Amino acid sequence: SGLQGLPSISAPLEHLDVAFQPILDSPVVLRSEKYQHVDMPMLDQGTEIFKTLQHLSTLIQSLKNPLGNRANPVRICRDLQECEQRLHDGVYWIDPNLGCSVDSIEVSCNFSGGGQTCLKPVSVSKLEMGVGRIQMNFLHLLSSEATQHITVHCLNTPVWAPGPSLQPGANAVGFKAWNGDRIQAGDLLEPHVVRDDCWIKDGRWHQTQFVFQTQDPNLLPIVDVYNLPATDPSSHYHLEVGPVCFL
Repeated sequence: SGLQGLPSISAPLEHLDVAFQPILDSPVVLRSEKYQHVDMPMLDQGTEIFKTLQHLSTLIQSLKNPLGNRANPVRICRDLQECEQRLHDGVYWIDPNLGCSVDSIEVSCNFSGGGQTCLKPVSVSKLEMGVGRIQMNFLHLLSSEATQHITVHCLNTPVWAPGPSLQPGANAVGFKAWNGDRIQAGDLLEPHVVRDDCWIKDGRWHQTQFVFQTQDPNLLPIVDVYNLPATDPSSHYHLEVGPVCFL
């Protein structure tokens, strides 16, 4: 029977029961309150019940309509685009495994590119994204393709072709994929070279640009570069690591 003097709450509970159950079972959300004061007026107990229902309702709304901020992240940028049609490209927060928001990730959402989720490296010269393996694995599962650009800036040292033909030489660089596969010249997995000027030895800086675009998201991001050239006082190189974008 309902509480005396209070409207019945059986109807709201019937509607929310299915949605509330997994939340009520979760150790990270509300714990059941134990009313230790048995002489508490019935009206006060009813107020506490409605406060609990209001909190749970707000929580469910945040799960159904995430905001993409640190306190209320989305799984991936595409989820946010599907919830809100008018969004601007920019910085948002994601949580691919939908666990505790403590491990949420700051990303760039490219809505003009279909809702790409882009991770920036920890620095432009390092092949590190600063994302844990669990979160990255979930991001791979939620994606169907991935893209990354890597540029080698070079001074008097070739890294791909020994001449202007774009045909890779014996000492061409190779790459290690996220899942451990090798991406190198002559293999089934070969990087796409959009520009290669590093063969020019004229005392000026040049560059070779590699593009990795795959329908196997597990390959990216690139985690290592093999066979980089030795340097001396007259020859140098440095990496420019671009973001990895998932869709």
